[in-house]
Amino acid sequence: DNRKKGCKEAQFQLGYKGYIQLAIRSGQYKKINVLAIKDGELNYYDPLNEEIDVTLIDDEIKREETNTIGYYAMFEYTNGFRKAMYWSKEKMMKHADEYSKAFSLEGYKKLKEGKVKDEDMWKYSSFWYKDFDGMAYKTMLRQLISKWGIMSIDMQTAYENDMAVINEDGSKDYVDNTEDSSLIIEQTDIDEVEEKQTNDNTQESTPKAPIKQMNLSEI
Repeated sequence: DNRKKGCKEAQFQLGYKGYIQLAIRSGQYKKINVLAIKDGELNYYDPLNEEIDVTLIDDEIKREETNTIGYYAMFEYTNGFRKAMYWSKEKMMKHADEYSKAFSLEGYKKLKEGKVKDEDMWKYSSFWYKDFDGMAYKTMLRQLISKWGIMSIDMQTAYENDMAVINEDGSKDYVDNTEDSSLIIEQTDIDEVEEKQTNDNTQESTPKAPIKQMNLSEI
């Protein structure tokens, strides 16, 4: 195991903005966004109707310094179909603790409380420790799109390889998984989609609509 030997390994990491760009490029999404909800901003979230009401902090600097209490993600297709979801930060931390091999909830709390010794900081190199919100955004998008979204070939390939350490034999180790490995798309699935798209080339494609930037009044 290269990790035990102290060898460096290449790990593919796609940021949450990359997922948004791939979704936009597919031409299927009219709107797609993910947002951290800060303390005091959430008025209510109705999971049944997927409706959220928030009052955002106007001061950007003050908002950045305010504690995050949850995460909201949504998309809308060009045909009008939309999905949305909200997770509390507590749910996100438990999710990371369960599925990431490189993250522990106990360790995260120690790091935030400044109780980690300098000589032990190497143990906290996971992106979940370095950029928790960024990983949370990506988790929200992956959960939302993998369950209800349309995924282009580029998106499926990125989805499969994201956070994977590629071994010499071509196998993959997912050190920083954001979800159950059952959600990881296998290459055979990608091949089947490519074959299906080849067979469907004669069918009329979905017309592409211009991408409009989402604002919160439309959520």
